[in-house]
Order: sequence, then C-alpha cells, then structure tokens
Amino acid sequence: MSILYRKNMLWEGSRMFLPEHREQLLKHYKQQQTFTPPILTEEAWQEINRLILEGLEGEFPLLIQYVEHKRPQQFCGFIEKIDPHERWIKVVNGQLIRIIHFDQIYGVESPSSE
Repeated sequence: MSILYRKNMLWEGSRMFLPEHREQLLKHYKQQQTFTPPILTEEAWQEINRLILEGLEGEFPLLIQYVEHKRPQQFCGFIEKIDPHERWIKVVNGQLIRIIHFDQIYGVESPSSE
C-alpha cells in the first residue's frame, strides 16, 4: 500500500462528519468536562470556616478544594488574609499566591489529618 493511499484512509471516516454532528459532539464533551461542586450543608460550612480560622491563627497549611473555570482545583498553602466583605481568602505557598472566593470553595482539609 502506498503512503499516499494510507494517508487518505486516515481521513476517510471524517468525510461524512456533518457540522451539526460536530457541534453536538463538542457540546457533549463540554458537558462532561463541567464539574458541579457538591452542595454544602450548614455544618460543612461551619467546619470549613473553623479550619480556615484555625489555619490563619495557627499558621499551618491547609488544602483548599475549589472550582475554577468549571474544573476542580486544589491548592495547599498558608492562609495569609481573609476579606469577609469581598468574601475571599488569600492563600500563599512560597511564591505562589491564590485568591479564592468563598463561593468557589467546596472543601478544606488539614494536610496533617490525612
């Protein structure tokens, strides 16, 4: 089989791919990649609040689980500042700094508790 013929066979299946099918497939992939964080109870929010305040006062690192651009993220660092009016926390790990809004957070853990 010649190389030219082989290259044509690679694209043979996509010739019948209609634009509507492509749009539906892309929409399906986006829906699969979208992460929906769990709905937190009042007790869970109290536990998150307690850990964040203890991390700020005790100066020990926390593992923050949050949503960014519809994807789950994790960041481990020290709580440097809490802004209750604008509802965000500043987490620092070396030279890396993250400002995470409260509504993005869905979990906080102490790395030593694992």
